[in-house]
Amino acid sequence: RVARVSGSGGSVDVLSQWTYSYPDPLRIAVATDELLATAAAAGRPQQVMKMTQVIWYRSQTAPEPKTPDAALTYRARWEIEQPDAPFITIAPLHLREAFWTKIARPIRGIMYHGWQSLVPCDSPGGYRYTHPDTQHELARLIRQVIRPLGPTLLQTPAAKSDVAFLESFASEMFARRGTFGWSGGWAGDCHLVVQYAHLQPEIVLDETVAARGLDGYRVLVMPDCDVLPELVAARIKTFQAAGGIVVGDERTCPAIQPDIVSAVYQRTGRADADKQALQARAAELRSKLEGRYRRAVDTSNPDVVPYLRKSGPTDYVFLVNDRREYGQYVGQHGLVMENGLPAEATIRVPRDGGVVYDLVNSRPVAAQVSDGRLEFTAALGPCDGGLYMVCPQAIAAVRVETPEQVLPGAQTRCVVRVLDAEDRPLAAVVPVDIQIRDPAGRLAEFSGAYGAADGQVELVLDIAANDPFGIWEIEARELASGQTARGYFRVISPTPWPPAAGPIPAHLAKPEQPKG
Repeated sequence: RVARVSGSGGSVDVLSQWTYSYPDPLRIAVATDELLATAAAAGRPQQVMKMTQVIWYRSQTAPEPKTPDAALTYRARWEIEQPDAPFITIAPLHLREAFWTKIARPIRGIMYHGWQSLVPCDSPGGYRYTHPDTQHELARLIRQVIRPLGPTLLQTPAAKSDVAFLESFASEMFARRGTFGWSGGWAGDCHLVVQYAHLQPEIVLDETVAARGLDGYRVLVMPDCDVLPELVAARIKTFQAAGGIVVGDERTCPAIQPDIVSAVYQRTGRADADKQALQARAAELRSKLEGRYRRAVDTSNPDVVPYLRKSGPTDYVFLVNDRREYGQYVGQHGLVMENGLPAEATIRVPRDGGVVYDLVNSRPVAAQVSDGRLEFTAALGPCDGGLYMVCPQAIAAVRVETPEQVLPGAQTRCVVRVLDAEDRPLAAVVPVDIQIRDPAGRLAEFSGAYGAADGQVELVLDIAANDPFGIWEIEARELASGQTARGYFRVISPTPWPPAAGPIPAHLAKPEQPKG
């Protein structure tokens, strides 16, 4: 669907889509990548908004017993209080993981569907409020991640991937394949396999392959491609003849002979067994690619899934922790592992040096170079994510440049610079928190989060005619290493000030304790 988004800068049409996240929050990645591919094919790259459903289908997560004898011995509190609930609240840690999965992609906005499952309502319908903590987790993520990092995310483009993932419309129509928004078939699961193998797939469509070929890609993954247009098949053969690696399955159309075959997996419905099977296929794929392909970013833990964005010479490494276990909300049914577990991993980026910053916690991270790769370690909380900025130079200082004085009713230009050791603006988009305070210490307009593109933010402040005169303060804190700087300017006061009122009475000038 297409949504019209309006603001002070005008209006823009963006593609929007909602996605189900069970039983795997990483399924959000499949639909988000599909949405980005659709936008790119339409000539509107990155103009997309992604919606996660706050509801779960009861039938897919915690099905009602068909007979009293089939009831489980354990029932969650919501199952006792609302046994007829058809749509229940998504588990808070699933929402957390899905959130990190989608903001890792270069999308323009996030949305959530299912208000009656998020907050208690007087007259609930099919959507039921069954988990009181989900709303608080969403509020925390918005407050702690989106507000400080949002402007930086919006200015950080995608990294060009060299792994293509073909979703063939011809196969969808003639072989009845496709994800259809659920990502429940083999194509969706194959995308999970590719993520667990720490490849960064970029979805391509029949029409984009036919029009543009596969130049720039090293690997083509093509699940469920029983039927292909003749021109698409020819493009794939050309890609393969030039040294490209084709990963297919036993359904691949006879015209294409894959270099690597990843067997189709049919889910059992048991979440832990299905995830184990998909990760086994990911390990097999990694093994077969060994020595033939080098990842743009890799981790030592299959449960810690990376995603790379890039701005000039600076890398932005997103991590999503998919290590989960069964809980007491819906886990008793065995269909969904809704509780998260902490995870640690060594992150490897093919660079010969650089400095790493944890943008969520505003601190530098120790890193070293080994075998031509920059390595650092990350520890993630349950179903949590992380964002690490890897730049060529360390941040040496923050500087706030202001004029000395400003007339009331005038505009003034102030600049915040994030500098390296050579006093140059950092070649990166750095998140910066800027607080502007008037002489009374009150927070003023234009305070908030910014993304310092190429290491600097330019502020044009409108000083109203009735704004307080005196010394104004601008405090800038960059959220990579946590360094802070301040600048000051004076809003000129009326003259004379204080207003002339004649001589001060003698008794008021005496340093005596007033009576009373």
